[in-house]
Amino acid sequence: MKLEQRALRFHTRGEALIGIVDVPERPLARGMLILADSIQYRSGSHRQFTLLSRLLAARGVAVLRFDRMGAGDSDGESAAQALDDVGAAMKEFFIHVPEMKESVILAPGDAAGCAALYAAQDGRVTGLALLDPLLPRCPNAAAAADAGAPAQVAEAGLRYGPRSAADRLLRRAAALGFPIRRAASRAGREAPSQGVAPALAQALAGFGGRVLLVSGDAAAGGQDATRDLAGQYPRSRRVEIAHAGADARRSAWRDAVAFACASWLGSW
Repeated sequence: MKLEQRALRFHTRGEALIGIVDVPERPLARGMLILADSIQYRSGSHRQFTLLSRLLAARGVAVLRFDRMGAGDSDGESAAQALDDVGAAMKEFFIHVPEMKESVILAPGDAAGCAALYAAQDGRVTGLALLDPLLPRCPNAAAAADAGAPAQVAEAGLRYGPRSAADRLLRRAAALGFPIRRAASRAGREAPSQGVAPALAQALAGFGGRVLLVSGDAAAGGQDATRDLAGQYPRSRRVEIAHAGADARRSAWRDAVAFACASWLGSW
């Protein structure tokens, strides 16, 4: 199948974001948007996202990957959260692939919380593929608590910047029906690894689509998180691929993750 790769430049909050979309000759109705985590660019560690995009595009799945604000080739400073970035990228995705009717979001590591929050507010998102979802405690937990942050959101790894940025996240969370409660006492009692899966489960509560949980990095605690989430979210599928985390260095591991995503995308 012939493929076309297009470089995209679009805007959010007055800043330019850069993305790459792989468009098959005959795109399927379901595409995939890749949301990089806070430590990666659109190509992914060891070009994992680039290779995944090509594999899926060869199977008819259009794929968009982009640099979040302040990362890679995109302008601006790193934002407290990337919901607006995802919204702008999703809008551009549907413009460039008009054959597409719905999309899934692939989110590795600490991008999982943002992906779940966004998916709950966009009916075009019908699935989430979460690769080693990690939700470490917010580095500025005390500031988040002062702002009245909900414990579930404060622990979701969505990094807070200025007070106004935290407030915007709280307003979005409240609009999506997340309970708002102070996190100060809880933040002081729990160890960083506790409550990770419940935090993401809370974010997923507002999402009615399907979820793929790929566990590939035992050292990062990803296996425990995905196992707990699989038990809490009924429309999920869990796949365990040893040593095939977001920073997989071997092609066999990267291929295994790619084929797991492709199989899941074609199963419903």
